[in-house]
Amino acid sequence: MPHDTGRTGLWLVVLGAVGAVLAYLAKWPCRFGGAWIEGGQYTYACYSDIFPLYYRDELGTGAVPYLDVQTEYPVLTGGLHYLAARAVAWLPDSARGFAYFDVTAAVLGCCLVVAVVGTGHIAGRGGLAAAGGDFHPRAALLAGGFVALAPSAVLTGLINWDLLAVALLVGGLLCYARGRMWAAGALIGLATAAKFYPFLVLGPLFVLALRELWRKEGGLPLSGFLRTLGGAVAAWAAVNLPVVLAAPDNWATFFTFSRERGADWGSLYYALGGFGLFDSGDLDLVNATGTGSLLVACAAIALLGVLARRRPPLEQLVFLVVAAFLMTNKVWSPQFVLWLLPLAVLAWPRTVRPAVPVALFALWQVAEVCYFFGIWQHLLFVTQQSDPAVAGPPAGLAFEGYALVLLGRLCAVAALCVLTVVDCLRKGDSGP
Repeated sequence: MPHDTGRTGLWLVVLGAVGAVLAYLAKWPCRFGGAWIEGGQYTYACYSDIFPLYYRDELGTGAVPYLDVQTEYPVLTGGLHYLAARAVAWLPDSARGFAYFDVTAAVLGCCLVVAVVGTGHIAGRGGLAAAGGDFHPRAALLAGGFVALAPSAVLTGLINWDLLAVALLVGGLLCYARGRMWAAGALIGLATAAKFYPFLVLGPLFVLALRELWRKEGGLPLSGFLRTLGGAVAAWAAVNLPVVLAAPDNWATFFTFSRERGADWGSLYYALGGFGLFDSGDLDLVNATGTGSLLVACAAIALLGVLARRRPPLEQLVFLVVAAFLMTNKVWSPQFVLWLLPLAVLAWPRTVRPAVPVALFALWQVAEVCYFFGIWQHLLFVTQQSDPAVAGPPAGLAFEGYALVLLGRLCAVAALCVLTVVDCLRKGDSGP
């Protein structure tokens, strides 16, 4: 068995590395074809935040995030910005921006490998609650391969820095699966310091701890949840407190930006506002609707976790919460699919015939790919329409077409959520 585990782990590393290379090659027209400089990034669908933000945030001048400039990202991601910029500071000015992208791509590629290996090992053991079970190499390779090579992973892997948080969160889940609650909490806290969404994991953990207090099923004890929570708070504070003390206003930029941001690309509110069905320009209404709808969804998931006849697997509840966060959020960027990939494959239904989830996963990936190309074509259309100096016939995708791919993606994720809920409610063996 150790031999099978080691060999499977090696193959998972290879799969992750292949996915990282493909994600890098997906940016070829911008990285090597000049589209970032000449303005063809939307046409060639190779946009990335990494290259332009190197200049916008003055990283090339030696500016330190938070101390010298405001940064709209959580602290750990800002730290990665700075370290990658320092790594290329010795190069000529003309080469630094591209080298900064390359260094960042290498780091994020390593993060993808970590996420692939972690997801594979959790799936190979049968889930988060099955640390002592037999290892199944085929399940591990299928799960890890999906995270590495799913079309949406290849296309979106290098748009932003999300893979850093994904890798840390998967590492935290792997530690949880092995019963290392403090370490699991610490990695979840660090993941939250890189991208805020991983804190959502603590909700399902608390729900399962409450269920254990009530039903005594041999699940997660309250002490286990408290150790995980304590590790998360300690790690998050250790990273954030120095920046809070040194530059409190700039540290708060992430939270201010998130609160003041309007209904943006990808959100349901953007689509409804375009059709005149919702006042997407009213920021207070958007914030209240998003927060209220998320709370309702989380309450429903909590009831599912507590009242279901058999204990739902943690990974399914986590998937539902993160998916609810995306569907109710006022921003749903294309790379946010990276958040869902490992969670979705770990939440694979236990009681449903494989043909149904296979079909829905395929539909989901088609919807994500359509959205990926749709958003760039819509931005091309918006850019042309807002620039009176641009002549020629209209280019890109108008609002109606963009709204179609936006709603298609939302419906595909909602279908996966329905499948997961049905699986939680059905009788049968749900796994450990």
